[in-house]
Amino acid sequence: MQTPIKLLSFDLDDTLWPCLPTIMAAEKAHYRWMQQHVPVICLHYTITQLAEKRRALMAANPQWAHDLSRVRMESLRSLSLEFGLDFNWVQPAFNVFYQARQQVKMFDDVAPALDKLAQHYRLVALTNGNSDMQKTGIQPWFEFALSAADVGEKKSQPAIYAMAMARAGVTASQCVHIGNDPEQDVLGAQRAGIYSIWLNRTDIVWTQTDYWPDAQIGSLYELPDLLLSFCNV
Repeated sequence: MQTPIKLLSFDLDDTLWPCLPTIMAAEKAHYRWMQQHVPVICLHYTITQLAEKRRALMAANPQWAHDLSRVRMESLRSLSLEFGLDFNWVQPAFNVFYQARQQVKMFDDVAPALDKLAQHYRLVALTNGNSDMQKTGIQPWFEFALSAADVGEKKSQPAIYAMAMARAGVTASQCVHIGNDPEQDVLGAQRAGIYSIWLNRTDIVWTQTDYWPDAQIGSLYELPDLLLSFCNV
């Protein structure tokens, strides 16, 4: 008989809310703050150029790729060195971005689906980003959240799933992970030995040839019924 599913882990960005508009709004708030407090930087770099510098810094330091907060902090410190500034503005500047980054607008299916699922399953959040459960408003549904920074590896690797299972006291056969990214969510979950459900909101074609999700949905509204089939295989 199939082992009952007990734990559902969810990706956050582009699974529970659209990521790009959230980050763009946070970047603009961050840049406006910098224009006021460290204008010399903004006289030399546009918001786009600062993003390019940050990506270049991460590319040059792949050991930071799992910790986006550190990448941003290091990029701000490097700007201080470049312009001969002290570092007292760095943490406040990061805080402006971080707070704005939490102002998310969830997809319409999120609250109804999570309300229903939370009645039957334990829910946890797993992310490569730096979302905060309380600040984003998802805390009522989730027992805990883990980030890639917590475990030192991105979600394409099994560490974050293993930590979630250990913390929840469940086995791999009792877990399902739901997310939008083929590599980070589907492959990562499968590497940890747990079921993966690909949330494909935009009806794109699956292009991977060496791994596949255990199931695919276009909306979280489909998830409760699908999970019943997992329990009755």
